Order: sequence, then C-alpha cells, then structure tokens
Amino acid sequence: MVRMKIAVPSSANGGLDDTIAPVFARAPVFTIIEVENGEIKDVKTIQNPAVNAPSGAGAMAVQMLINEGIDTVIVPQFGPNALGAIQAAGIRVYTFQPGTQIKEAVESVIKGAPQTAQPQVTAPAYGPAYGFGYGWGRGRGWGRGGGRGGRGWGARLGYCPWTGTPNRRTLRWLYGWW
Repeated sequence: MVRMKIAVPSSANGGLDDTIAPVFARAPVFTIIEVENGEIKDVKTIQNPAVNAPSGAGAMAVQMLINEGIDTVIVPQFGPNALGAIQAAGIRVYTFQPGTQIKEAVESVIKGAPQTAQPQVTAPAYGPAYGFGYGWGRGRGWGRGGGRGGRGWGARLGYCPWTGTPNRRTLRWLYGWW
C-alpha cells in the first residue's frame, strides 16, 4: 500500500481545480492531497499562517506542513529558508510551473514524474553589498570617510587606511618634524 500526502501552494481558494501559486511561503492557501495506491482519497485546504509574516515565512510554512504529516511538496520555486527546512525534514520536492492546475500536477506525480533534485531557489532582494561606496555601514564613519577604512577624508588627510596612524606628510604638517 503506497501512501503519499502532498502539499501544493494554491493561488486562490485551494482545491484540485485551483492553480499552483507563484510563491511557496507566501501562498494564501495550501491544498493537501492524500493519495493511496495511486488514487486521490482526500483533499483539504489549510490557510497559510505565514502569509503576512515579516520574516521567516518559509520556515513557518514548512513547519506547518511537517505538523500535517506532509511527505511530498509540489512547488514552482523556493526561498533559501524554505529550501533548508524542506531538505532538513526529508520532504520530496517536485517543481511545476506556476499557474499549472493542481489536479494535473498531482496526477503527474502519482504517475511517476521525475523528482526534482534541486528546486529553483530565489535569491533574496538583499545581500552582501561590497563596493567602494562610503555608506553608513562597515565602520567607515557615517559615510563621509571619517573612519579608518575607505578612501574618504581620512586617507586624503594622510592617515593610513589600515591602522589609522598619520603618515609622514601629516606628521610633518602637524609637528614640523620627520
């Protein structure tokens, strides 16, 4: 007896007639499908509590699915938090295009669609921003080169950008020696 419990992020109200949502963690509803011996036995919908979460929505949605006993997920894409939680839980992942009807996707999985080894991960809208700007961060002195790093006023006045000590030109100007 083969049993599967499949979760699908749904676009509107859920159910087999709905379509796959373009996002996983922020989908309004999850459709839960129970399959036994290749036949759909039960379909129910669950409201997603992570839809309006300020952060960590992926982990919250995955935890809700784990509590429901889900062993398979059909998604269009994942964020990095959701992917890590899904992989840690050992849940099988199948990817389909957003807008695909849920019934078609579930039947394809039941018939043996190839499992996706690595789903598409969307990059966060933020991240490491390395550059030559004089921004507020990284200890550069309120963005005006006042700190020890960068090429701001400190370097122009003759201070070492690594140690912050004045160079010979500055010492000569300050003290009249060297």
